[in-house]
Amino acid sequence: MSASDNPEDAIWDVGLQVERTSLAWQRVNLAGLGASLVSARLVIEVAPWIGYTLAALSAVVAGAITFIHGRRLVSTRGALFVGRRLPDARAFALMVLLLILIAAGGLLLVIGDTA
Repeated sequence: MSASDNPEDAIWDVGLQVERTSLAWQRVNLAGLGASLVSARLVIEVAPWIGYTLAALSAVVAGAITFIHGRRLVSTRGALFVGRRLPDARAFALMVLLLILIAAGGLLLVIGDTA
């Protein structure tokens, strides 16, 4: 009987699931920042001050997501190993805000292009 046949002998690292989720959210954050900056760049052609504002807001939100996500990762690891409560969903709410900024940039581009 091999180690894979006995579930008690299987190798399981509790922190791997948290790490994979963290890396996935980092990729989503970078993709959201990239998309919002492209959206802002396109809006700059139509309305420069709105485009620059959109780019600045996107960078601030992405930076806040990175900071909050790092703290969330530490809290989640602590919750798994020490038994504390899991952290709240502030990072996810900020991700929604970043996606709204991308959509606002696209909407402004369409409205500005037709005007």
